Amino acid sequence: MEGLINRADGDTELPDSARDLRAIAQQPSRLAQQRVVIVDRDPEALQPLRNKLVQVGFEVCFIGRPEEAVAAIERKQPHLVMLDWDLPGVFTMEVVRQVRHWVGLEGPRLIALSTFAGEERVVSGLELGVDDYVIKPFSLPELVARVRAVLRARKGTVEDADYVEFGELRMDACDERITIRDRRVSLRSMEFRLLRFLLRHPNRAFKRETLLNSVWGHDCDTDLRAVDVTVQRIRKALEPHGYHGYLQTIRGVGYRLSMCVAGTARG
Repeated sequence: MEGLINRADGDTELPDSARDLRAIAQQPSRLAQQRVVIVDRDPEALQPLRNKLVQVGFEVCFIGRPEEAVAAIERKQPHLVMLDWDLPGVFTMEVVRQVRHWVGLEGPRLIALSTFAGEERVVSGLELGVDDYVIKPFSLPELVARVRAVLRARKGTVEDADYVEFGELRMDACDERITIRDRRVSLRSMEFRLLRFLLRHPNRAFKRETLLNSVWGHDCDTDLRAVDVTVQRIRKALEPHGYHGYLQTIRGVGYRLSMCVAGTARG
């Protein structure tokens, strides 16, 4: 049990990103009674996680038999599924298929839990559509923070939203205005459009081809390097406000905007 959960609840010095996640985890929950289904063959090892989620206000259902996972998801219709990514592929793929069966905002989010930290496994999970990939052992405060971040994205991801909040960052699409702590962030038109797209789809990794087609347009003959250059310019504009690290490079995939820290992310 101790091997799966790293209890980082003391005063150990943490990097800024970890402290940010801890601060989020300790905030009063605004997501009370949202439903979480955990699919894992070892319920006893993850009992502390279940207790912590219940403590902060979630309704939690534990599924210890993978073959029952899809039926449970259909029955419970959770807001979030936490899936043991080390299960045989036939089970994980069927759960992913079921979770992604719901289209749009009302569909559940998906967090993969795995003992494997290899880049290939993380990238494959993100490409298949998981919203976050968490490596065991994990700290309870950090994982609760990740759960909240993913569920906030579920609540706030609107394809044509004119106003979006991301931490202390505010986007007003009508005025093409980005502010952080009420300070204006100066962006060129294409930089704003790319950041707007990522703000509307937080915590999701996109290939450069997808970003080029979605932001520049399907008929655009611009080189893929334009995406890289625009991302670097956005990071430079966000840097004075301390937000550049949230625009992350996911090796082997592309880019995402997230407050979660992933082993494959580089700022």
